[in-house]
Order: sequence, then C-alpha cells, then structure tokens
Amino acid sequence: MTLSRFSVAVSLALALHPVPAMAQAKCEVDEKKPNQVKDAANALAKAALPIGKPEDKLKSVGQAVALLTKDQEKIVAANAVGRAFVLGRAYGLYAELAMSQGRDSSLFVKRSALGFTTEPEGTLDLVAAADEAFDTVEAANAACKDDTEEWRRRLYAPLVNAAVNLYNQQQMDSAGALVKRGLSVYDGYKLAYIGYNILGNVQQSKDSIDAAVGSFKKMAELMKGDTSQVDERKNVMMNVAQLVMAQAETLDGDAKKAKFTDATTYLEAFLVEFPGDPKAQGALARAQIASGNTAAADKVFGDMVANPDKFSDGALFEAGVNAARADRATDAAALFGAGLKKNVASRDGLFNLSVTLQKLEKWNEVPAILSRLLVVDPENPENYQLWALYFQNQASVVKKKTTDFNAAAKAKKTPATAADRQAATELENQYKAANDSLMKYFKRFTEAPVKLTVNLWSHDGNKHTLGGSIENLTDAEKSYTVKFEFLDAAGNVVTAKEAAVGAVAGKKSKAFRVEVEGAGVVAYRYAPFGS
Repeated sequence: MTLSRFSVAVSLALALHPVPAMAQAKCEVDEKKPNQVKDAANALAKAALPIGKPEDKLKSVGQAVALLTKDQEKIVAANAVGRAFVLGRAYGLYAELAMSQGRDSSLFVKRSALGFTTEPEGTLDLVAAADEAFDTVEAANAACKDDTEEWRRRLYAPLVNAAVNLYNQQQMDSAGALVKRGLSVYDGYKLAYIGYNILGNVQQSKDSIDAAVGSFKKMAELMKGDTSQVDERKNVMMNVAQLVMAQAETLDGDAKKAKFTDATTYLEAFLVEFPGDPKAQGALARAQIASGNTAAADKVFGDMVANPDKFSDGALFEAGVNAARADRATDAAALFGAGLKKNVASRDGLFNLSVTLQKLEKWNEVPAILSRLLVVDPENPENYQLWALYFQNQASVVKKKTTDFNAAAKAKKTPATAADRQAATELENQYKAANDSLMKYFKRFTEAPVKLTVNLWSHDGNKHTLGGSIENLTDAEKSYTVKFEFLDAAGNVVTAKEAAVGAVAGKKSKAFRVEVEGAGVVAYRYAPFGS
C-alpha cells in the first residue's frame, strides 16, 4: 500500500551564523602555542574576513593546514586541543568556500588542495577529518560543544542542501548518502532534525518503514523545546503514529497487534505532552481497538460522538477516518455528520460520509449527501462511482420487489387485476429508471474525460492554499480553467479565484495551485468544466 509521506521542504538554506544558546561554561582553548598553531589561527582569521578574493582565502586555509600537519607529532605533543580546534575550523572554512564556488560538492578533497605536503595526491574525507578534530576538542572540554557546533554546521549545511535537491530530483540513494554524511558530523544538534526529515523520507520511499519511523522519531526529539516548532513537531509525531499503523495494516496476527500496540504507546506519550489533542485521541482509539483494547477506544469515540461541540470540524473528520479504519462505521458516520454541521461543504467530509452510509446500508440518506458532494467536486469520477453504487442497490431492491410480487401473484392462482397490472408496470418502470441511472453514472465514472484531484488544502490565518492536479483522460491535448469559490462554515462564498491549467497532454496530468485571502474560509468548491 502507499503510505502518506511527511514532506521535505522544496528548498533549504541552512544559516551559518551561530545558533543562539543559553549561557554555558566557558570554552577555553589555547591557540597561541606552539607557533604553528598561532600562525595557523592567524591565517584562518585572515581567510574569514569579509573582504578578499575566494582564491586568496583558500590559499590562507591551505597555509593553516600545512602549518598544522607538518611536524604533526611535535605539535600534538605541545598542544593537541589547540591544533585540533584550529584544524577543524580550517576544514569547515574550506568546505564553505569550496562549496560556494561549486567545487568539491562531496567534500572528498585532494590532499594537496588543502595544503598537505604528505601524500599530496591522496584524498581526504573532509567530513570525517573535521568530526575527528572537533571530537578531540569536545573530549577535552565539553563546554566547547557550542563553539564547535557552528563549524560542524559549515560541513553539514551544504551536504543537507545538496541532499534536498537530489531528493526533489528523485535521486534517493544519492540523497540518502549525502544526508548521512552530514549527520555524521552534526548528529545530536538541534538543526540535525532537518537531516532526519530528509533521511526519513528517503527511507520511506524505499519502503524501509522501521528505519523511517526511527528517523522521524529522532527528528521529533531534536525539535523538542523549540517553541517555534511546536505545531510542526506535533505533525511529525502524528505522522510517526500513522506510519506505524499503516505498516500494521499490512501485517497479520500477532505481528499486526504488536505494531498497533507500538502505535498505542507512542500516542499515549504524545497525549501526555499534548493532552486532549483530538487528532491523537482519534488515532489512539483506532490503535487501541486493533491492539485489543476496545474499552479504551469506546471511551474516546464515545466522548467525541456525544460531545461534538468540544471539537473542531477537522478533529471530527479525522476521528471519523480513524473510526472507519477501525471498522466502527456507526461511530464514523456520526463523526462525519457532526463535522459537516461545522463545515457544510467539506469535500472529504461529504465523500467519506457517503461511503460510510453505503457501508451501513442507509441508502435513503445517501442521495442528499451525494448531491451536495457533486456541487463541491463535480469533476472527480470517484463521486460518480458512488452514485452508480447507489442506483445499483436501488435496482437490486426493485428487482427483489418484482420477484416477490410475481411470486405472490402466482400463488393467488387468479387472473391479474387492473391494480396488479398497474403495480407490475410501476415496478418495471422503477427498475428501468434505476438501471438507466446506474448505467449513466457508471459510464460517467468509467469514461470520464477529466479528473480533478486536490492534495493540498492548508490555512495560515486568513491565507489559504489549494493545490492538486488535473488529469486529462482523453487522447487529445486539453486546456482547463477552474473557477474556484472559497466558502465559510455555512457554505457562503467568501472569495473566488480562477486557475488556468493549459496544454495538458492526453493521458497526462498537470498541477495547479491557488492562493487566496479571506476570513473564515474553511472549504472550497468549483464549477463543472464548460459551465
């Protein structure tokens, strides 16, 4: 099955200035002895000045490395920590300068380019060498970890930036290799969460779900305590739980139960940190049911069904999805219905309620919901499939009535009356109408000329973003103009905007994205194409 992905940013530029930190113990490193360390530190100071040509700065870095690596044993004996601190910074500065010029993107560098006089034709792993140097400094004085962080980041940042680009180009193996190199020099620092985001996505793309879950858990842990990242961190943690549960659905027996138990434990810890979170409560109830704890799940779903006013429309819809996945269709229908009272035009709410009502065989309630759904989302063939299923049931119902009627008439053993003939005709007409409608909607489903799909609906205050794709299901190239209206909770139009999607080749898709501003926008609808 396809698992939902936690998206990595399209672009990323890690800042190289120091990360603000609480006051810490002092990092004191002697950079004044022996003379090689002193002179190398001065060369680096010159290279770090905001003036000067890049090639001159690289020469200064090379001079520093040469000073620190010639007669290495004597320098180490005199001041191992001072040498390591200056040498690690030299590697970090070289990485920054070289990458800014598009050189040495892998950070495997020819030794002579760095100023080494021994084995000049050999290759140095700049990342591993810098990590080793800073480990020496930190082992001697743990207070220096904040000082080395900036320099470690000079190697981590370009590797992670390059990994993002490779990820977006679907070069997963290369992206994974680069981000692992970045984390090897920067693991454990706050900004390492970005690397774990990329790594988790790479692992998930290769269906290494256990590894991906581990990476996303590490990402969430590194984000802890950052007040600017609370909502993002909650999203990461919820995605961890959803990944584990999605993986559980692919398993059987004890293995399946064990995974849902893992999800239960994780969600319980989430709710200790974020008590009352409705999304987590709904997901927890689903996990509890699957792991055998139905009593706990009854309590969660029961509270939401009995007290929907305590929850937002989004929370109710989310809980409805979890109830449906837990085979609690009655709860799911109640939750979807409650959500639609708070957001009458929610496309997903209407679609999911329609599916759930059909599962419950509450066929008489289906047409009203489907009619509302088509007003909101008229160019998605999946909606017409639901209508086809409705009329298929209607045809089956009439067919059974006809069979029963004929059996009863035969049992009477008397000639048919005018009333009998009229009833038979009415049943015949009802069956024909239901069957004609079935064929109409089935054809609209299977022979649809176009399919509009929404995969992004986000809100940032009064700013709203809608994104998705239009799939041209015909053979000829087509262009489309989508007329969107953006609605409040009662379904009133707040604002409107068109999206032009041109030159979509036959049997191909093209993305669209619409951004609008308006207070109270919670839903959208669009006009049928050609209207």
